[in-house]
Amino acid sequence: MHIFFVHMMNYDRILHIMELDATDIRILSHLQLDARASNAEIAEIALLSASQCHRRVKRLEEEGFITGYHAEIDAARVGLDINAFVHVTLGTHEENRVKAFVEAIEPIEDIQECYSITGDADYILRVSMPNLTSFSEFIMHQLMPLPMVGNVKSYIAMESVRNSNQLPLTHLP
Repeated sequence: MHIFFVHMMNYDRILHIMELDATDIRILSHLQLDARASNAEIAEIALLSASQCHRRVKRLEEEGFITGYHAEIDAARVGLDINAFVHVTLGTHEENRVKAFVEAIEPIEDIQECYSITGDADYILRVSMPNLTSFSEFIMHQLMPLPMVGNVKSYIAMESVRNSNQLPLTHLP
């Protein structure tokens, strides 16, 4: 069985259809578990020769299924003891203010993730900070002064119960 994905490339509305098969899914699943796996190891799991596997991985990268390889860093070991989620509601929803908000937060390195969401808030941010003082300074001096921000609510995580960067691929054949 094959599954087809429609992938938007570079926001330019050019549609590209790529077929994923069980071998591609085995490759993606293994790379999620171990991005440092050698091509030979991936080839063994994918039941391919090393050259076939290399071509498949390259194709998955070129087609945008694999978007990068990253090291997981222990936040506490590098002094980032505060992990917080911040709900941001804009004062108004004019297109230029929405765009201005996105542009304003883009260079802020303390923000790891930002999502446009449904519900009471417009955006949810995930931020990491060394301590409460730096978190307060971020909220009071970087986020709240933005002219398009209407309301901010923050939630500090007390404990990480589950934390995974691995996407579930079990829905794929």
